[in-house]
Amino acid sequence: MKREEGDLKRLFKISQSEKKSNSPKTSVGYRGYDWGIIVSVILLPAIGTLMVYSTSSVYALEKFGDADYFLKRHVIYLSIGLIAMIALMRLDYNLLKKLVYPAYVIGFIMLVLVLVPGLGKQIGGARRWINLGAGSFQPAEVAKFLLVFYLAYSLMKKRDKMDTFLIGFVSHVLIGGIYIVLILLEPDFGMSVVILAVLLGMLFIGGVNARYIAISGFLSTLFIIWAVMSHSYRVNRIMAFLDPWKDPLGAGYQAVQSFIAFSLGGATGTGLGNSSQKLLFLPEAHTDFIFSIIGEELGFIGVVLIIAGFGFLVVRGLRIALRAPDLFGCYLVFGCIMLIALQAGINMAVAVGLFPTKGLTLPFISYGGTSLISSLAAMGIVLSVSRASMK
Repeated sequence: MKREEGDLKRLFKISQSEKKSNSPKTSVGYRGYDWGIIVSVILLPAIGTLMVYSTSSVYALEKFGDADYFLKRHVIYLSIGLIAMIALMRLDYNLLKKLVYPAYVIGFIMLVLVLVPGLGKQIGGARRWINLGAGSFQPAEVAKFLLVFYLAYSLMKKRDKMDTFLIGFVSHVLIGGIYIVLILLEPDFGMSVVILAVLLGMLFIGGVNARYIAISGFLSTLFIIWAVMSHSYRVNRIMAFLDPWKDPLGAGYQAVQSFIAFSLGGATGTGLGNSSQKLLFLPEAHTDFIFSIIGEELGFIGVVLIIAGFGFLVVRGLRIALRAPDLFGCYLVFGCIMLIALQAGINMAVAVGLFPTKGLTLPFISYGGTSLISSLAAMGIVLSVSRASMK
């Protein structure tokens, strides 16, 4: 049954004039920002900066002869991200509507360029980075948020036709599918699964028929199974996930070393900087497995603190989405928060052995410039919506 416009207004508390107006709001009469979000996006990156230095200093000294190598670069990325967040939180988020289509095209171009030999930087068999000389850039980390912007605008614009098959469902699946396929070609299986989940989640809250989503979810599951079984290295990851101790020096090495890190940490941890697993035992200790070193150095208390920080961020974010003054703001916040929550959840689940290794960073905490900058910029947009909702 077609969703009535009045139901949408009652659900999101949107006035008729706000829904029909395409003109940007001004900031006159807005009271302020959600300080819960602000505190979260200050504390989490602060902890991340400490842990990046702790986890990377030995590796950086061994590889570059400078223990502060990763710390200095991380601080630069963090500064850029905070500047982007502050700029966007002060900007009327409705202005983003004018940039939706160009932004989607830019994301598409970036995802194509990273696949071009000579432009895309290949590491470990994956071409996920564009070499910029002084550093590298990961297009998928930006493209995932650009897709959320597009979906938020499109779902709002087509709100009266969202229960139709072609306009409401197929059109959005095709648009999102282009990004997903390009990211799969890198290959970045973990990121593509995250984006697929966010796509279906946004379609669900956007009013797409639940049957379409259920069928697409089932077909997506079959596709994921096929994608795993069609590549031997993915099969090996699944086997290592099921029994990492069967090959502790091979396919199960990362998982086993991560378990050891948590076991050494206990309740209170070994102390900041006192990890033994970061001494070149646990690969990617400053990126994919930084949560494991947090468990070792800060113990169960540190683990709970990180989980609570993300949990608080998600709760506040969903609260902002429900109180947003229009559907565009609601969908925008929901998509950004869902992206960060899923990526954080998967990263932490991999570290404790609940998921196979995925190669996803822990937002706000892991070393990774593109991820840190794009996540903080997204939080700036969330704060812009929160400011509008508090008028």
